[in-house]
Amino acid sequence: MKNKITKLFKRSFLLGVLLLFMGFHEAKAQQTISGTVVDQSGIGVPGANVLVKGTSKGAVTDFDGNFTINAKTTDVLEISFLGYIKQMVTVGNQTSIKVTMAEDSSQLDEVVVIGYGTARKSDLTGAVSQVSAKSFEKQPLTRVEDALSGRAAGVTVSKQGGAPGAAIKVRVRGVNSINQDNSPLVVIDGIIGGDLSTINPNDIATMDVLKDASATAIYGSRGANGVIMVTTKKGKGKSKINVDYFTTISKVPEYLPVLGAADFARIENSRRIRVGGSGIFTDADISNLESTGGTDYQREIFQTGISNNIQLSASGSEGNMNYFLSGNYVNQDGIIKNTGYERYALRANINTNISDKLKVGLNIFTTRATTTNDIVDLNRFQGSLVVKALTWDPTTPIFDANGNYNRFSLNALASLNQNPVEDINTADIQNVNDRLNANFNLTYDITDNLSYTLLAGATTINSGTESYKLDHPLNDVSFGNTKRTIHQISNVFTWSKVFADKHDVKATGVYEFSGFEDKWNAYNGNDLSLPLGYYLGELAAARNFNNNFTKSSIESLMGRVEYNFDQKFFLTGTVRSDSSSKFREGKRNGIFPSLSAKYSFNNILEDGNVLTGLSLRAGWGQVGNENVAPYTTFPTITINSTYAFDGANVVPGSAPDGYGNPDLTWETTTQTNVGVDLGLFNGGANISLDYYNKTTEDLLLDVPVPDTNGGGFITQNIGEIENKGFDISITSTIINNDNFNWNSTLTFSHVKNKIVDLGGVDEIQGSFESVDGKQRYWNRIQVGEPIGQFWGTTFLGTWKSTDNIPVDASSGNPIAVPGDAKYLLDEDNNLVFGNIGNGTPDTFWGFNNTLTYKSWDLNILFQGVSGFDVLNAVQGIIVGNTGNQRSFLAADQVNQWTSTNETDIPAGGLNEIGSTRYVEKGDFIRLSNLSLGYTFDNVVDSIDYLKLYASGQNLLLITDYSGYDPEHTSKPASADAGGNVDTAAGINVGAYPNPRTFSIGVKIGF
Repeated sequence: MKNKITKLFKRSFLLGVLLLFMGFHEAKAQQTISGTVVDQSGIGVPGANVLVKGTSKGAVTDFDGNFTINAKTTDVLEISFLGYIKQMVTVGNQTSIKVTMAEDSSQLDEVVVIGYGTARKSDLTGAVSQVSAKSFEKQPLTRVEDALSGRAAGVTVSKQGGAPGAAIKVRVRGVNSINQDNSPLVVIDGIIGGDLSTINPNDIATMDVLKDASATAIYGSRGANGVIMVTTKKGKGKSKINVDYFTTISKVPEYLPVLGAADFARIENSRRIRVGGSGIFTDADISNLESTGGTDYQREIFQTGISNNIQLSASGSEGNMNYFLSGNYVNQDGIIKNTGYERYALRANINTNISDKLKVGLNIFTTRATTTNDIVDLNRFQGSLVVKALTWDPTTPIFDANGNYNRFSLNALASLNQNPVEDINTADIQNVNDRLNANFNLTYDITDNLSYTLLAGATTINSGTESYKLDHPLNDVSFGNTKRTIHQISNVFTWSKVFADKHDVKATGVYEFSGFEDKWNAYNGNDLSLPLGYYLGELAAARNFNNNFTKSSIESLMGRVEYNFDQKFFLTGTVRSDSSSKFREGKRNGIFPSLSAKYSFNNILEDGNVLTGLSLRAGWGQVGNENVAPYTTFPTITINSTYAFDGANVVPGSAPDGYGNPDLTWETTTQTNVGVDLGLFNGGANISLDYYNKTTEDLLLDVPVPDTNGGGFITQNIGEIENKGFDISITSTIINNDNFNWNSTLTFSHVKNKIVDLGGVDEIQGSFESVDGKQRYWNRIQVGEPIGQFWGTTFLGTWKSTDNIPVDASSGNPIAVPGDAKYLLDEDNNLVFGNIGNGTPDTFWGFNNTLTYKSWDLNILFQGVSGFDVLNAVQGIIVGNTGNQRSFLAADQVNQWTSTNETDIPAGGLNEIGSTRYVEKGDFIRLSNLSLGYTFDNVVDSIDYLKLYASGQNLLLITDYSGYDPEHTSKPASADAGGNVDTAAGINVGAYPNPRTFSIGVKIGF
């Protein structure tokens, strides 16, 4: 027994010595490595990842770029950081390592913001388009929307007009809603509800557009119209100061042809004589008009606009803090006199690492934007200020002999409206928008695999309008102010882990609360006899006061799982639950799921010569829309009503205003997307193709109530809209050598919109009322047709002297005389109305090219839109002979019908503006930007670079459209109670022309 114990002791001792030796050997193999990671300027890079290759063992650099890690002599360290090329360092016998990171600007494009996180572009399973700052930095921009235009497949940007500061329509993959706003959700640095028009373009690092439901489902109820993720710039590295200043000259690209004063007088005489009257202009009058030319009111309201834009920024890092500070001032004159836009903007983005685990950031942005004399606010009677100028009597001078305005035509000719030159010169309408955004972000690494992020944001918007304008014989004043406060608190948990080097799993959970509160008050005064007396509005003979208050909130839970197997198979699943206070209990909650997958064949093709990358994607998801007024489900009253109960004395009171619908709930959009990504010539070209089918059901639709039941509208969940289409994006480096580079991007989108169902009815009357005094509506919403349908009659030319003109049954007289306009009639000789066109485009493309040769750079951007019509009501009003437009002013009237020249240009009769006569094809190709610059490097020690450049926008427009611009639409680019801009797309009654601009500028880097 003793021997056994002795043997066991000896064996245990030997085993212990062996284990001790092995542990000592292992300790010798493992060693503590200290190191520093710096940028090319020698400044430490905080937050860089240091990983032992092939393991999950790693470290993160501190404020100064320092790190420590245990590693073997044979280990290889991988050092990576966003915006820098990954570095590999073999440990060997080193105990202290210094790593210099080289910047990789292309790597920035490989990281995409997907909502509550980021992903590498190569890992994406959904349809996402990215626009980076380098794609638009060659174009002098005042508005961010112009940076998106033509650069992102599936995204359409339309200028309804060229007024400074005017709304610009942005749509992602078509339009989903008939009554509600179709604008995409804008998320700026993680905070929901941003406004692109307020952002300084130089502040933007990237814009990522989430297009399909598998990508937008992360935002649930607010992702139905797509999501634009804006990431602003952050500072890093050595301190830098950048200055960008440019000045711009703007002009009307071309004037519309109208009759000169002498021809106008001749044709006016002819018009009167034709209907049995007598001419009012003598031969001497006409001769005098020939010599003086009369007054061209179109040219009198336009001017050459001068604009200035200066942008300053400072960025860098100091110790553990990174910063980006910027300021922007814009002062833009309109091409219509006494119109303009001014904007001040300041931004401060501060980020700091409190410790290895805790990071905090604060972004503050404030802006003030002032629009002077938006001509939409001057619309009275028929058409806009532009139409009034085009149709005003050219034989009446602007001023009388005493220097006072001739307020109306001296002979009651042409437009019976007020003198447009006086209108614009005496108006003072100031729209002021103040905005303050502040958001705080905090990230804490709970463990190596689990982190928590807090996003807390608040926005205050004050919008006020002070208005003074003429309304002959007295004046009107008004004031309106809206104060909106928005808040958002997002709690984001992110867990990620790699299993067996091939299974990469990432899970994200979000609890979020957001909401807004609106306060609105206004007054207006009519019949104010004091000139320029806005601040004496209380002296007006009639006054009204209005006040309102609304609030709404959404509570949300979201979960997302991303799985990556060996960089081959990718899977993403998302579920979001939103509860909206806009709906009643039991109807508030909406569940929005999505699932998408991708398989990559890149590992098989990496040794190829032509096809070097191939990935297949597919996704499905649902998103919602709750974009109705907060109290739509409840019956409402208006307290700003008056009624004369005794038939004589008017008393104030209240009256029913809205019916309410307690069953109202979410509008739901379901989308399926399949895509393929191709890589050619080892990255020399990349192609993405996506096909999608998007269906919106349970539309939040305003349904007319019969007058017998009270009239008005009630909002219901009825109807269905379908959008089908495809997007193509091609990016390529055509030439790349030491001296010359040519990079090109082509985007192409096609979308087919169709109304599938309207809840049992075939059509709904539109909301765009005619301006010819006939009280018709020029648009319809019809089952089986796209949104944006025109409604009118068919023009057949003129009645000829050989025609058998029908006789009116009641009077026994012919319904027309030769030379009158001829339209399609039914058997009772009544006008036949139907579809006459559609204003919704179906095809969009953009071709962006950047060429550099040594220190020269050239940017060329072409855009094209096709597949739509324009109802050119401007031309119809110029033709005249309708409503308050009593005279012919169209230039082609010089070739009107006569008994010896029976043309198809009417000399009289009906002038139906809502007819095929004024429907034109709107297809166009535009040279949107042409910029040429030269950069001087190392000018002096304190200046890194100096760049001089010249640029032109809207330089060339190729179209058959006869108006100023086929992109014009007179409906404002935002939703209102009577429908939205999309249902009346393509109807133009005098939109502000898009200017042609020329800019020169300088950029300096210190």
